[in-house]
Amino acid sequence: MSKIKVMVSSTVNDLLGERDAIQAAFASNNLVELVGAQPLNDKAVSGHSKGVTRAMARECDLYILILGHKFGMSASNGRSATEIEFDEAFRDDPTKILVFLKEFEETVEPEQKKFIDRVCDYYSGYWRPTFKYTHQLQEVVLSSFGHWLKERASLGQDLNYLDHFVRIAKQAKPEPTAQVYYQVAKDFVAVEYEFFGKNYAMHFDKKDIYSDFWGCLSALYDQFEIWIENSSEQGAH
Repeated sequence: MSKIKVMVSSTVNDLLGERDAIQAAFASNNLVELVGAQPLNDKAVSGHSKGVTRAMARECDLYILILGHKFGMSASNGRSATEIEFDEAFRDDPTKILVFLKEFEETVEPEQKKFIDRVCDYYSGYWRPTFKYTHQLQEVVLSSFGHWLKERASLGQDLNYLDHFVRIAKQAKPEPTAQVYYQVAKDFVAVEYEFFGKNYAMHFDKKDIYSDFWGCLSALYDQFEIWIENSSEQGAH
């Protein structure tokens, strides 16, 4: 039986306890196979480290990112190994990522702060729980995994980032009884909502969805508020 491939991504040396805690949390789950730097240390792989870990981030079913205070090893482009893995997972499927942020007692390295700010941005980033102790991380990871698994169980296979964008846009109605229509064209995705006797539409460039998935959805949510406000003003006249 095919297992759920879960990749744990973080700086390694400063977060060994956190990585061990996640490994222990899934140890008795026969449906899960952990992939990443730590499980990989017990075997040799015919490939360079950057290429191997990027492939794991792209091919895993669930990508767990642990953010600590250190930036880690920097590549020639200024990104850390963890950041490269995160970007690869994001390009494959923004909805397969879970983020957990450690409460810091140490000073956060400047480059890591930039990465954290990007990943956890209110409009274009991820909702992330914080933790202080490893047992807290275990609990929130298992709870988050259960929620993620339940959501994925209702989905089909071979979905791409556009499929997930349309799926969320259809679920996030501006008004509970709104009818939702969508079109995936060559260069854009159009979503249209019919409610209170009027139609409201918004177009998204495919490149924007690809590079700023959550930012595009945030813009859609902001537009919902404008549409609702406009419909209320029109109804008052």
